[in-house]
Amino acid sequence: MTIVAAMIVAAAAMILVRFGWDGRRACAPLGWVAAAGACIAATLADGAWGLAVVTLTGLVAALAMVLYAGWTSPARPQRPARVAAAIALPRRGSEIVARVAVFVLVVPVAFVAAQWLAFGVQAAARRAGAVETDAVVLTLFLQPIAWAIIIAVQMTRAGPSRMIAAPASAALLGMLFWSVA
Repeated sequence: MTIVAAMIVAAAAMILVRFGWDGRRACAPLGWVAAAGACIAATLADGAWGLAVVTLTGLVAALAMVLYAGWTSPARPQRPARVAAAIALPRRGSEIVARVAVFVLVVPVAFVAAQWLAFGVQAAARRAGAVETDAVVLTLFLQPIAWAIIIAVQMTRAGPSRMIAAPASAALLGMLFWSVA
């Protein structure tokens, strides 16, 4: 498949995904499979350049559809809020402790857990024979992604006690990778 054909398939794939969002549910998975196929074909044909061009084509097609939908959709009437928004400062000690606990769990604890996972993957990659440069780049790439995923999971939890599972799981997974290495 040439890069031009892969670009056409990527644009058509985004159209299928859009049809899937309109209610034709079977179209969306078909669109994603077509997009993945176009990316794989472009990568096999032209390497990273082919992947970049086909991905950009899909992104531009998706952005064009979103912009068109935003331009043609009617504006919603603005209704006044029923209850005035209020951001109350914590007054009780337990509320302050809960907010500090959320901060500590989301920022330093999640960061350390993501770093531990990245170090574990790096150790496993070195054990598997990866060059040191590749292992370091893998660590630098994985850490912020893992941190973002941990934070996203944490922020969907109701309280600090339920936020512990995400960083604990990442740290245990990092320990597992480290022990394999």
